[in-house]
Parts: sequence; structure tokens; C-alpha cells
Amino acid sequence: MKTTNVEIHPTDQMLSIGDLFLLGLQHIAAMCAGAMAVPMILGNSLGLGSNDIHALVTAAFMMAGLGTLIQTLGIKKIFGSRLPMVEGVSFAGVAALTAVGITYRGTDSLTGLQIMFGATIVSGIFCMVMAPVFGKLLKFFPPLVSGVVVTSMGLSLIPVAVRWAGGGNPASADFGSFQNIFIALITLVIIIGIQKLSKGFLGNIAILIGIVAGTAIAVFMGAVDFSNVKEVGFIAFNMPLKFGMPKFELTSILSLFLVQLVIMTDATGNQLNLSNICGTDEKDEKRLIAGLRAHGLSSMLGGIFNTFPQSLFGQNVGIAAMTGVSSRFVGTAAGVILLLVSIFPKLTAVLTAIPLPVLGGAGIVMFGIVAANGIKRLGEVNYAGNKNLMIVAVSIGLAVVPIAVPEIFKQFPAWGKILFQSSVTLGCLSVVILNVIFNEMNKKK
Repeated sequence: MKTTNVEIHPTDQMLSIGDLFLLGLQHIAAMCAGAMAVPMILGNSLGLGSNDIHALVTAAFMMAGLGTLIQTLGIKKIFGSRLPMVEGVSFAGVAALTAVGITYRGTDSLTGLQIMFGATIVSGIFCMVMAPVFGKLLKFFPPLVSGVVVTSMGLSLIPVAVRWAGGGNPASADFGSFQNIFIALITLVIIIGIQKLSKGFLGNIAILIGIVAGTAIAVFMGAVDFSNVKEVGFIAFNMPLKFGMPKFELTSILSLFLVQLVIMTDATGNQLNLSNICGTDEKDEKRLIAGLRAHGLSSMLGGIFNTFPQSLFGQNVGIAAMTGVSSRFVGTAAGVILLLVSIFPKLTAVLTAIPLPVLGGAGIVMFGIVAANGIKRLGEVNYAGNKNLMIVAVSIGLAVVPIAVPEIFKQFPAWGKILFQSSVTLGCLSVVILNVIFNEMNKKK
């Protein structure tokens, strides 16, 4: 009898348990600050107490784990990209949801939360319905377009890393202190050193080692607060509808529809970038649609399980690019760890204790790699005749506007702020429209 060896694609290759654990942990270390930031911002906007905010953070970790499992394992090829991506609560909804929080702050904060969750549920359904429409737009994402979008993503994330490196809040007294900058810099140097000296597995987990080493140095310098670890319990479960039945308010729902359009735009660019890194077919429309549907499903479930709209974290795409590890089961391992972390509050507290300057030093590498991948893709573009050069120049220029001057759109209505304050959305809209005008229309003539 003849035996046929079916070649397994790198995305479907299973790694050892030890490798999966360390690589998955690295992804979590990279995304934990982002996963915590949104529930903390929104909880504070409502004037919630520390216990309620911690419950929202726990819910964010739990839903990130479940959403990541949906994406990496898939559900009958209908939901999930089957790529090594990590889901988590999206920053795109912060502005719209903060407006709800400010309206209901303090005396009626519970109602504010219920309205947030109701809008999140409906917006998730909207995302699932719209996923096939976005899938049809894949032909409008050649390297010219996807390169600009991915570069915009990296550029938009770098200021986040810089703020982390400074200490997080520019208004705080110690922002930009020598200690914060030193911790961020030493973390960055450690990561670069490991990449230089190691070509094997250690190089693949350079980010994780840098974060652990940076945190250890920060402990020695007295810059880490583990007091919350002692205060929280050992086991807790994120029960659905913990804060009561969701409420459905039209304005909030419509604002999150706009947010989901932004999320889908970001997610499309991120998934195209990740497909390129993993060597899968970027023109696989079904995979893209399944990934977008999973974002919608995760958002819908997120509203039920006490959290907010979900999306793919760009920093984890940067890690995939740096390590070169394409196995989707690394994401699965991250999802399992995130679920376990959400059950044991002390683990959540340990992750929340990682100093922001440490994450800032690591973020400069991760986010810089995202931008570098976009630049790499733009290198595939034919610039003869300067037509494409003009498209790239205008689109990158517009994408940088909200990064350089965030206040530029402060006079715009709420829907305008949601759309245009995202550099990714601004860059994406620009490059898609200009590509259609300069290139696609010419093909039809």
C-alpha cells in the first residue's frame, strides 16, 4: 500500500506543550496592558469602585481567552480565521462608550454599564451581518493598500508604547521620569540583546524575557506594586449579566455601529498582514469573513459576559512577525492561559502589576515591527510614473494627522470623531479611494 505524506501548513502545526506555553505567555504579556486599559478607563468614566473595575478587568481577560479560542480553533469554518491571533477588548470603542459613562457617572453608573453592554451586544450582531460585505472588499486590498493600512497601524500604536514608557498618564507627576525612561530603555536593550545573541527558541521569546527581566529590575528599583495581589481572592468566576440585564439605547447602538466599521477595517488590515506573515492565501475571502464573524461573535458574547467590543490586537501581529512562528495553536495556548487567569484573580493582579514602562520598552519593538511590515509590503509596489507614490504619500500623510495633532477633530460631531480620530481608518479610506480613482478606474477603460 502506498502512503501519501500530506504536507501540514505551518499554521496547523502542533508544537510541544512547553513551547506553546512560553510562546502563548509571551502573547499575553504583550497584550495584557491593552486588555486591562479599556475596562479601567470605562469603569473610571462611570465612577465605579475598585471591586467593580477589577470585575470588568477579569471579564476582559475571560472574553479575550474565549474569543482567541474561537479565532484559532474555528467553528465549522464559519467563525474564526484559524490564524495565530489574539482577541481582546478594542480601544476603538473607548470614545463612544466613555460618552455613555460620563452621562451616567456616579448616581446611575449601573444603568450606564447596562447601556454599554446592550450596545456591545447589538454591535456584535451588526459585525457578523456585515462580515460578508467586508469580505467582498478584499480585491481592493492589494499590497499598495494593505501596506499603507499596516504601516498606519504601526504608526498609530507607537505613541501608545511611548506613553507607556513615560509611565502611562502624561498628566501624572512622574510621567517621563528618569526611572520610567530607564526601565523602558533597559527592557528594550534586553530584547535587542537577546535577538542579537540568540538564533533559537530564546530569540522567539525575546519579548517575554525582556518583560520578565524588566519587571524584575523594576521590583529592585521599587517601581512595582504587588499589594493588590494580597487583597484579591483565589478563585472567582465571571458570571454572565453580572451587572444586570443589558439596556438598549439607540444613540449608543448607532455609535458602536460606526465603531464596528472601524474595527472591521483594522481587523481586515491586521488579518491580511498576519496572513502574509504566516504564508496563507491573503485572497482567501472565506478566511477573512470567518475572522470578521468571530470578532462580531466575540463582541456579542462580550456584552453578555460584562465586557466591550472585541478585536485583534496589533501588538500580537508584531510578535508573530518577530518570532516567525505561524502555528495557530500558539494563539490557542494564549486563549487557554487567559481563561485560567480570569478564574484566578491573583494571576490577574500579577499581570496588572507589570509596570507600564516595561510594556513601553517592549511595545516600541512590537509596534515598530508592525509598521516595518507595512513598509516591507509597500516595497512590492511599482512606483513608475509617481502615481502610486502620490497615493502612498497622501494616505500616510493623512494617517499621521490624528497621531501628530489629536485635537484636530475636536470640533467634529461624535460620529466624525469616531471615524477620523483613528489614523488607521483615515489612512485606509484615503488609500482605498485613491487606489480606485488612480488604478481601478483605469483598468475598466
